[in-house]
Amino acid sequence: MKNQFVSIAGDRRFDKGHFGRSLIALAIATALSLPHAPLVRAEGLPDLGDSSDAALSEPQERAIGKRIMLEIRGDRAFVEDPELRGYMSALGNRMIAASRGTTNDNRRDFEFFLLNDDTINAFALLGGFIGIHSGLFLTTTTESELAGVVGHEIAHILQRHQSRGADAQKAGALYQLLGLAVAIVAARSNSSASSQATEAALATSAALQYQNQLNYSRDFEREADRLGIQIMTRAGFDANGMVGFFERMLRANRHNDGKTPGYLQTHPLTTERIADMQNRVDNMKYEPSFSNNDVGDYRFAHAKLRALSLSPKDAVAFFRTTLAERTVLRNRADVYGLAFALYRARDFAAAEKEIASIRGTGFPHPWIENLAAEIQAGKKNWAEALRLYKAGTTAFPQHRAFLYGYITTLYEAGKTDEALSLVNEQLKTIQDDPRLYEFAARGYEAKNKKLAQHRAIGEAYFHKGNLIGAVEQFEIAVKAKDGDFYEVSSAEARLRELKTAFRNRALLPGEKRDTPRDRDGDKLQSAPAFLSALPVS
Repeated sequence: MKNQFVSIAGDRRFDKGHFGRSLIALAIATALSLPHAPLVRAEGLPDLGDSSDAALSEPQERAIGKRIMLEIRGDRAFVEDPELRGYMSALGNRMIAASRGTTNDNRRDFEFFLLNDDTINAFALLGGFIGIHSGLFLTTTTESELAGVVGHEIAHILQRHQSRGADAQKAGALYQLLGLAVAIVAARSNSSASSQATEAALATSAALQYQNQLNYSRDFEREADRLGIQIMTRAGFDANGMVGFFERMLRANRHNDGKTPGYLQTHPLTTERIADMQNRVDNMKYEPSFSNNDVGDYRFAHAKLRALSLSPKDAVAFFRTTLAERTVLRNRADVYGLAFALYRARDFAAAEKEIASIRGTGFPHPWIENLAAEIQAGKKNWAEALRLYKAGTTAFPQHRAFLYGYITTLYEAGKTDEALSLVNEQLKTIQDDPRLYEFAARGYEAKNKKLAQHRAIGEAYFHKGNLIGAVEQFEIAVKAKDGDFYEVSSAEARLRELKTAFRNRALLPGEKRDTPRDRDGDKLQSAPAFLSALPVS
């Protein structure tokens, strides 16, 4: 049942090395090599341009970013774990809230995500999408260091470094974006020529903007540093974290035998740039009231990501060695990491023993309590797992992993009606969570309610940014024969809303509205010259 539902929900998994790396490499190159004119209004930064210099509108940037994210979410490396995603969202949103007033760009529609990739990298995509590789996350030693990288990437987006440029260079910038789209399509292909097509797209787009990268990237990096420091300090982090992290990166690169980390390839780093950062921090007019939160979610996220980045066996060995080196006190986050690694290795008895050793120490922590529930679910001790998940949803209502675990365990325990009732109750107040709609689809599938099932899948697609996939699912739903008059009418009304949203969408460069019509005569299939072959579901 689980595998069947995954297929229906539209989740895809691809080879991490082939698709993920080629996409991310080009995304980074695109984000940081375009000709730009800054939008800075922060103290001490130059004003070299305004919004009239934009090659793309903000809706177009968002549309392109969403199209790329459809592909990234299908990659095997995309981290779906709700606790890690929740942590990154909380950190990122804290930074975004602090950025208000630092520039005249007040957009707040950002998405922060993780890729399980051991390369040291981070990147900003058009439209406010920021990705962090696990390799970079695990290289940080404090939350302020991670916040420094996130703030730097936020600054690239607020400065519109991906789409601003001189009028004479706008065409080159757009061709760079076309190269990114072509690379996505090529990497998705199963043909023997896919790798050559991807390499050609990479080479062409890189060549178009190579000189601009040499001329502009140093200024852009300096701007992103300065604005990033201002944002992270406003958010309550120690700006020395950014300086210390970049300084450690530069120092490590000197002994790296020419193998420059990906982050330094796309974010040129010099001693002068670090000195400029340090000077700015030293001359701050006030002391930041920072909180590294090292005893909070950062340490637990660090431990969980470390465990996920290794095989279960290697993760167990890593945390046992780490804890053996603690001569005085075992860190709760390290014990959590060991317990989670044991859980992944399906050694539930050992995992339960380790998690029990820290549940009674210090304040109750949601990551610890959630793992305790997961262990009981792994043992198929449904009653105890449900008790712990229910207690967690009450004690930590913002920690959505408890809710997801509760619903999943109800399904696994055969309590389909109770699970579906809980999902529908949650959807009354939480209407933007695709995971909840997928849970609803699972319940309706089990009950053989086709209209409701495909409507739920359609809503999941919609909230993942896939309008065409949503329309297709609602078309299947309204043709189902198992709904009453009210259900069919409601689905038809929603289908009309989705088609209207598609027709009124922001057009991508080269895209026209005179597109082919679907079976009902409505225009659905988007066919811009450079994205016509891009899969949408």
